[in-house]
Amino acid sequence: MATAFAATGEIRGAGYVLRYAGSIREAIMMGKRDAVLDLRMLKGTSHLWGLGALGGLTGEITIADGLSLLARVGTDRSIQVTEGYDGDAKICVWAEVPSWQITPVPPDIRTYSELETFVGDAGKKAGLSQAFPFVVTGRPKQIAFHVVDAKPDALPGTDAHQAIQIPFEVHRSEATPVGFWSSQHEGIFTPKGSKIHVHFQSRDNKASGHVQALDLTQS
Repeated sequence: MATAFAATGEIRGAGYVLRYAGSIREAIMMGKRDAVLDLRMLKGTSHLWGLGALGGLTGEITIADGLSLLARVGTDRSIQVTEGYDGDAKICVWAEVPSWQITPVPPDIRTYSELETFVGDAGKKAGLSQAFPFVVTGRPKQIAFHVVDAKPDALPGTDAHQAIQIPFEVHRSEATPVGFWSSQHEGIFTPKGSKIHVHFQSRDNKASGHVQALDLTQS
């Protein structure tokens, strides 16, 4: 149980305030999975967008305009999604965004890596040189995602972390991918080797999790 609101960093950009707590690197490589943030402290925050992992790495957090979905893996390895802030986070990055600057995604941008490049370039054109949030709207052809499901005896390290990532997919589903871009926070709130960290919510709120790969071809 997290007992304090422990943001470890804050970035104020044009039209948003971004905060983050916890560290991906600590959780994976050092096995430090204790919660650092009580999600209840975020409840009621206006225009809130965020993502992260639950304390103990026992599930995924995705927040889209104040709607918080917590995804966990059931005993039958099915995805279990609940709505609300009743939980704690080991890793969390969130932002208050009253309004968005709309940029159309070209039809030739389809894969996760292409989206990463596009978001970085679009951010530069918008004058965003620091870390910033982004949202993608539409009906992607496919989203491959995972939900972490660590047990108390799970070992630290990359191989062990991959073993607790339970894979799922959704196809031709209306969805809202929520992401954060940064060139300076790899291993903190973006994964190793990436400048973006992306989760998603399905329109029916039955699926949510950490995006691993996608096909943005509109269906």
